[in-house]
Amino acid sequence: MQKGRKRRWLLGLGLAVAVFFGMSLTIHWSDDACPARSYLATDWFPVTPAAVDMQSANAVAQWARKYNVACQTCHTAFPRLNYIGEKFARNGYQFEDTEDGDDTKEKIDDLTFIDKVSNLFGFRISFTPVEVTTKALNIDGTQKLRYNFGAANWLQFFVAGTIFKNASIFAEVEMNGENGTTYSTAGVPHINWFTLGYHNLFHTSLLNIRLGKLSMMNWHAQTGRLRMIPNINIAATNARTSLGAAAALAPEDQIRLESPTPAIEVYGYKGFFQYSVGVANGSKFVDSNQYKNFFGTLRFEIPDGDFAGSSVTAWGMHGRDTAVSGAETPAVAQVKNTFYAYSGAANLRWKDLDVIASYFMEKERNYDFAGAQNKRHGFSGQVGYLLNPQWFLALQYDKVQDTANSGAEYHKVSEHVSYMPRQNMRIGLTAREEMSARATGRQHELLLNIRAMF
Repeated sequence: MQKGRKRRWLLGLGLAVAVFFGMSLTIHWSDDACPARSYLATDWFPVTPAAVDMQSANAVAQWARKYNVACQTCHTAFPRLNYIGEKFARNGYQFEDTEDGDDTKEKIDDLTFIDKVSNLFGFRISFTPVEVTTKALNIDGTQKLRYNFGAANWLQFFVAGTIFKNASIFAEVEMNGENGTTYSTAGVPHINWFTLGYHNLFHTSLLNIRLGKLSMMNWHAQTGRLRMIPNINIAATNARTSLGAAAALAPEDQIRLESPTPAIEVYGYKGFFQYSVGVANGSKFVDSNQYKNFFGTLRFEIPDGDFAGSSVTAWGMHGRDTAVSGAETPAVAQVKNTFYAYSGAANLRWKDLDVIASYFMEKERNYDFAGAQNKRHGFSGQVGYLLNPQWFLALQYDKVQDTANSGAEYHKVSEHVSYMPRQNMRIGLTAREEMSARATGRQHELLLNIRAMF
């Protein structure tokens, strides 16, 4: 790296670090410190968990309001769930071994229970004050640094909780900012997740149903969604199918493995075991062809003790993309790409340490709709540690190898530190180093991100 570009990179690094620590310390010195985290004992949540008085509850998302508990009861550094949060979610936003969906609502009659609106509504925001990327601008044939300031990433409005006992809803509407979008789409509301769940059917946790726009990888140890470092993706779960398709044969059902997908899923759990099976459309509810995608998960976890929440998962899916569908007498016959994806992963939890390692293999029979096959291998690893209730450290490794499309390959290491002045605000600084050289040289990133939920 030339001296001038190195100085500019160091200047950007210094600026982001100064803003990060300046904001953190200003908030820290101007207010009381965040209270100590609350740890769940086995008797914290009786049949009526709302009766629990948690003086340390200092976050304001709807479940923290409803149950009067701290955000770190269910999260490490949000949105990453701890084991208690995972059990809460799969039980239909009811605490483990309870069916408390009616207990915190006002009873009108035997068939009518009305919840407080504040127990169902929430907001999230994401903002990137500073972003620095090396070799991102081609100026007269020379790769130069790019600085961005003040990106409003998104505003999310979500409705989530229990409609009544053992019936749950999670609906998330998002408005994108200008970051990564055109002005014509910025600010346009769209639905990300929309899931209706029915739980503990026939009074057993072995039978639950979810339907709507959901993740096919929801129970995978590496979901790609509720991440330790929330503002960067897991590269292995982020690639799209049929990337080699010709422009004239655009894929109609192209999907990402971890994206919200119209689907229906049956799942169950008991002790150390959990299963799920489901069927999904492509990326849209109105399917363009006659094929569906099928997916499933097997999960084995440690339910209690010092390693509670540690798990091993096996996941797989089979699906099809198509092109040129729909015409009664098409000039070109429908073209099909059959694809498979398999993954194994392990998650180690021990006290405040959280470690994930995963492998993904994806194979496509007709990658470009012209007979070419493709195979993709993905490797991912994260290590997270909650140093104390205000500071969270994380390290992430991403590698994707693609036999047919070098543009889909990816190889980066990311270091992250978050400061949480309150458990519902997270100020995160992330540095990303590219490990594999490209023709224009390695590209590195420095990202300052602020998230809040309220």
